[in-house]
Amino acid sequence: MLTFASLQSRVVLFILCTLFPCFQPPAHGDNLGQKTITMYAPYAEFSLSNTSYPGNAFDLVAKATFTHHASGEQRTTGMFYDGEATWKFRFTGVKTGLWNFITISKNSDLDGHTGSVSVLPNPNAAIEGFLSHQGNQFAIQKGDDAHLEGYSFTVFMNHKLGREKGWLFHQLGADLKTAEKAWDSYLDNVFANGFEIVHLNVGNSWFNYPAYSSEEHSSTNPDITTFRILETCIQKAHARGGRVHIWAWGDHARKATPINVGGINGRADQRVQRYIAARLGPLPGWTMGYGFDLWEWTTLGQIEAWATYLYDHFGWQHLLSARGWEITSTPATIIAYGSFGADVISTTAHGPRSYNEITNDIRSNTKHPHLYEERHTYKRPEFKLDMEGTRRMLWQQTMAGGMGGFFGFYNSSPHPYPKPEQLRTHYTFWHKKRRFVLGMTTANSLSNGYCLTDREYKRYVFYGEDIYFLHMDLSHMGTDNQPAIAVDLAAEYKEIDLGLLSATRHTWKAPYRSDWAIAVGSFYKKPG
Repeated sequence: MLTFASLQSRVVLFILCTLFPCFQPPAHGDNLGQKTITMYAPYAEFSLSNTSYPGNAFDLVAKATFTHHASGEQRTTGMFYDGEATWKFRFTGVKTGLWNFITISKNSDLDGHTGSVSVLPNPNAAIEGFLSHQGNQFAIQKGDDAHLEGYSFTVFMNHKLGREKGWLFHQLGADLKTAEKAWDSYLDNVFANGFEIVHLNVGNSWFNYPAYSSEEHSSTNPDITTFRILETCIQKAHARGGRVHIWAWGDHARKATPINVGGINGRADQRVQRYIAARLGPLPGWTMGYGFDLWEWTTLGQIEAWATYLYDHFGWQHLLSARGWEITSTPATIIAYGSFGADVISTTAHGPRSYNEITNDIRSNTKHPHLYEERHTYKRPEFKLDMEGTRRMLWQQTMAGGMGGFFGFYNSSPHPYPKPEQLRTHYTFWHKKRRFVLGMTTANSLSNGYCLTDREYKRYVFYGEDIYFLHMDLSHMGTDNQPAIAVDLAAEYKEIDLGLLSATRHTWKAPYRSDWAIAVGSFYKKPG
């Protein structure tokens, strides 16, 4: 047990390490050595044995603070209990160089340990970092020091894969090996349909795998099996250039909430929240929504308390959302729209009616990114989204400035998409070719269709529906000619080279009537 004097000494050491990154603290616990990792993946993991903890192991608080040797930047992350007498903590590099760490806990077995992590550039340029945002646009961390690039955020689920394996986490499989096999099939399906963000709904599996309802278990502690499966899903998606969007809870009717497990933000719920922050927090590749039909069973104040608690415990921030609620209690939250019932910020009865409504929504708050978190599934009766409607909603949301979306299949949906190549074309155009540039704004006066352009008027995307001709005003572009390509959005991705376009007004005649996009300027290309 830490005495008052030893606690004072720990505080002094912490301050010295903060003010002087080169300061090496005297050994109090063990030196755990140095590990070498690469940017964003894999993470470094350290393990400690502790037999002296009193009470519930999941209530023991221990942390590790990592300090970047060259800049003094710090990351503090919690430790997590991993069964028997084992505690672990993890570190992911977002800046190359040497990071020194020291552990702090009132438990003597977990206190005062030191060590370091050397972070090297990742040789795989396709591996990206944590999802973030710049103003109201989604952004992804890239390269050393985690600079941000634009990102098109679209989530996919598929209820048609077995017993709702595309939605309910607890139905992936009875054990890790079975769950991995199902997950690999799910990822294949996600990419085949032109998406890279996968949806999972956890529910009461946080407490006991494979439970969804609170009536299926009696646990009040995090389930280690759940987290081993979930972290495997996240890492597999991230390794393939994808991501996972998790719904923490479900709805009241299915009892897929923490209400009957000590209450919302109660002691058991906060155990889970701390465990999420400690065990999953260092992993890039995931975002989290609070659940669905939230108006049935929770309040804005409770949701904001959840988001703030996670924010305060994360060493690496993850974007959080709550469908139908505008949570702005932390910088790392998404404005998430619902479409049914009494969702508080639902502005439509059945999803966005038009491009103009999408632009009005995304402009309503310029400090946070925006997401239509209702599931706009194929031919869902309320939305009537056929193949053309699905494709056009994807394009309109991106062309509005980067509104996020949610697509896929219910059990009742017709399956599969009759022309998934159209959705793959959207994915290739925006994700693989990296054409969504941070700071791009709508400039529809420059076209007879829709237009996005960057601040320097060097890069443009023009979009038109059911057209033969597309007008493009490039008179602001300057003196340098820029390369341009056209793509038929109703077909498999194929570029038509338009050569170099000058800074003047142009009218492009399409070879036939369709939905077309034209990209003008030099864009990044996603490796891999």
